[in-house]
Parts: sequence; structure tokens; C-alpha cells
Amino acid sequence: MNGTTPKLPLRQEIVDTLVICTIYAVTALIGGALIFRLFIGFCFVMAIVEIFVNSLYVDEDKNHCGAFNALMTIVLGVAIYLLFQKKMTSEQYVLWIGSVTAADACGLFFGRLFGSKRPFFSKNISPNKTYAGYIGEIVGSIAAGWIIIVVLKIPLLAANICFASTGFIACVIGDLLGSAAKRELGIKNSECFLLDKPVLGKVERLMRSRHGFLDCFDSASVAFIYFIILL
Repeated sequence: MNGTTPKLPLRQEIVDTLVICTIYAVTALIGGALIFRLFIGFCFVMAIVEIFVNSLYVDEDKNHCGAFNALMTIVLGVAIYLLFQKKMTSEQYVLWIGSVTAADACGLFFGRLFGSKRPFFSKNISPNKTYAGYIGEIVGSIAAGWIIIVVLKIPLLAANICFASTGFIACVIGDLLGSAAKRELGIKNSECFLLDKPVLGKVERLMRSRHGFLDCFDSASVAFIYFIILL
């Protein structure tokens, strides 16, 4: 696949993840729900922009107008709509994005450290995924969800409990959907055709350690829709 970016050292991945989590928490808890929605909405829009721009620059022999790209775009569009139509508390936004970020990070770390066996159900979509990575996503999502509930004293409502306990399912689905969309485009990382663009390139460099907005928010968009359904 095109657009392959060398892996960052594991220590750098950990530092970047902690910085991103801090930005999310500060934006939601100090900036307030509206500022957080504008921030995340921008990220969702940029993920759609990545799909569109990449589809213009892929090789002609690639199937860049496939069903997974269309489905991923629809999911992101629905997430943007719900983001501004269905309001949550600042603490619930932290619960959502914290669980998703922990799932992505732990999936990466577990896969790097313990991964070897690759599951049959995702080998054609995302060959680098491992059983250890999926276990990491489950553990990270549940652990982060309940830690956030306890630390922020989030009410033990059915929706909050269910999301903290089962949100990893949406994370895995979103991750696979994003990987399938990128495979249709014939790319490894969603930023690959945007870095040299005059304006978009500067924005993309802010997400360089995450390999693009789509890579970072594919799971988040599906998980957000799932949380809204639970509410």
C-alpha cells in the first residue's frame, strides 16, 4: 500500500497519546461542551476531507470509490450531525473520547509488545491487526471508561455504564471500517496525499504522530454514534 509512514518509537507513541488525552480533557472540562463539540466537529470534517482528497490522488487502478469509503463518509456525517443535535455533559464527552483513545492506544501497545497471531476475520482488511491488539482495545476501553467514571464522579446511569463496559465493540468496528476504507484507497495512512498541500498540509502535520484524522477518528465516530443511541 502507498503512503506508508515509519513506525514511531513506542516511547514517543506513549508521550503523544498522553498529550492528546490532556488536550481532549482540557478542551471538554475547561473549554466547555460547546468548544469541545466545535473541536471534535472540525476533526470529523477533516477526516471526510482526507477521504475526498485521497480519492482524487490514488492510482487509477485502485478502487477508490468503493462502498467502505462511502460508508465511512456517511458515518462521519452522521456523527457530525449528532454532535450538534444531541448534547452530552462535558464529563460524558470525556468518557467517550477517553475510552476510544485508550482503546486505540492499548490496541497499538499490546499489538507491538505481544502481537504475533493475526485473526482470520480481519486479515484481508487490516493484516497487521493481532489478537493481542484486540485484547488491548478491550482492556483499554473498559479500564479507561470506569476510571473516568470514578474520577469525574459521572452518574451511574444505564447509558454511561453500558458505554464504559461495551464501547470497545464500537471501537473495533470503527477501526475495521476505517482500515477497509483506506484499503480501498490503496493507502496505509490517511494523511499521505495531503502533507504537500499548501493549507491542508499544515493542518495534517498537527496530526502526524496519529497518521491523519481518519486514522484517529474512525473508531471515535462509530463509538460516538453508539453512545448517542444508548442515551
